[in-house]
Amino acid sequence: MQRRVFLIGGAGLLGAAALAYALDRPAGYGVAVDYKTVIGPPPTMGSVQAKAERADFALTTAGVGSARWREAKGQVFPSSTEVTAQISCALGRQISPATTPVTARLLGNMAADVRRPVEAAKSFYRRDRPYVRAIDTQTCDPRTLGSLGGGTGGVLSYAYPSGHAAYGAIVARTLSAVVPDRAAAVTAWGTRLGDNRVVCRVHWPSDVVAGRRLADAVYARAAALPAFRADVVAARAELARAPAAKGC
Repeated sequence: MQRRVFLIGGAGLLGAAALAYALDRPAGYGVAVDYKTVIGPPPTMGSVQAKAERADFALTTAGVGSARWREAKGQVFPSSTEVTAQISCALGRQISPATTPVTARLLGNMAADVRRPVEAAKSFYRRDRPYVRAIDTQTCDPRTLGSLGGGTGGVLSYAYPSGHAAYGAIVARTLSAVVPDRAAAVTAWGTRLGDNRVVCRVHWPSDVVAGRRLADAVYARAAALPAFRADVVAARAELARAPAAKGC
């Protein structure tokens, strides 16, 4: 029997988010959203949308091993230096927990707040990943049985919503507030992070959409809080002093 590994919390995706959790594990700003209201259930099995997504998944086989596939593989772990470098390039500033701790903690708090509804929704809706019971089970994620080149044999946490998409969106929305003139670049990065989970063959498109909706809802609540606003101002001053991003 395959084992299901819940990688969204603890030392997983958002629990070890790039930058933020190298310092500590922030509790967030206390933002709470009702995932049932914000995203509702995933497409019903056998529905027109579900069948369309299954057909689209079969077509992703053509992208296995491509440059975009390799990019998606490099983003499997958002805590990686590769992803942190991508954020730095999108932001135009070199960031790290050591050199930009205020920014790191800001992102950590937002990641913590979006992690909670993501985990709750996954556990409630229990939607299988697209490769589960598929004819072609290849993925770019090394933690799955069908990983190209061999995997660990695990089954990732449930699919709906996408934690990567939620993380990409919450980071993009937050950094856009901190450095508005880089909004287009960081938004493009965050969008690509979520889209690459479909390329990786570990998420349905509707998982990605739902993750972004949760991030938008969390951000809207946080943006009204004095503590968040104060941290945005502090991070803006910190990043203004940060060196330009390298190797972009």
